[in-house]
Amino acid sequence: MFVGLTAIAGFVISGAFARPPAYGAGSAPCDTIAHGYQCDDEVSHYWGQYSPYFSVPSNISDDVPDQCHITFAQILSRHGARDPTASKTKSYNATIQKIHTNVNNFTGAYAFLAGYEYTLGADQLTLFGQSEMIHSGNKYYKRYEQLADHLTPFVRSSGEARVVESAQNWTQGYHSAKLADRRRGRQDAAYPYSILVISEETGVNNTLNHGLCTDFEDGPDSDIASDAQTTWADIFIPPIQARLNAALPGANLSVSETISVMDLCPFSEHPKR
Repeated sequence: MFVGLTAIAGFVISGAFARPPAYGAGSAPCDTIAHGYQCDDEVSHYWGQYSPYFSVPSNISDDVPDQCHITFAQILSRHGARDPTASKTKSYNATIQKIHTNVNNFTGAYAFLAGYEYTLGADQLTLFGQSEMIHSGNKYYKRYEQLADHLTPFVRSSGEARVVESAQNWTQGYHSAKLADRRRGRQDAAYPYSILVISEETGVNNTLNHGLCTDFEDGPDSDIASDAQTTWADIFIPPIQARLNAALPGANLSVSETISVMDLCPFSEHPKR
């Protein structure tokens, strides 16, 4: 039997877990380690892949059955919140510049655009993303603390800078929770934990990199996502596009530029948190 902790650009941990208090009890803040980002949830939970981490209610119990005992737990984690990719940040900036060049009057709900400056970077983890990963490490130590208090996590990370930094932030949160565990006498000699960083270069056997799966990248269904996005964009974007162009005379935003404006909402909010 293997008993241990592991992290895969996330991590693995084994042990019984502690249950956090229910969200909404008392006057708890809306961004917590236990429940993630619950602030302005009527908006922030609908940002798709750009939404901050948040937990959701479930009718399925996560209690460990009485006859069972956890000996191993593994987490596969995405990196924390980041700036747009290099190609996206270029197109977002170009969209803002086009609006500033072609629109003479910014009124009503769009008045803020007159002074809006595009300052986002490219590809890197944001401060909020670092915080997300620290919270994640802290949460999982507490969840599996009966194993985690005497084991060191094994952490793997793909070689992209924001992924490695996310793994480092996760270990920081895990370590801080371990130090706060009074049963342990505030010791954690293994920290900083070793992180196995695996290159994303072509030909490297990196199971954390989807590029390793050539059928996914270049197979007969490799375009299924982009095709579906184009089909759906042609359905739901035109009314939004028309509303923006009517409110911003001269902007003449295309479908893709309308999507860029929508994407800027979560990306512009992340650095503030």
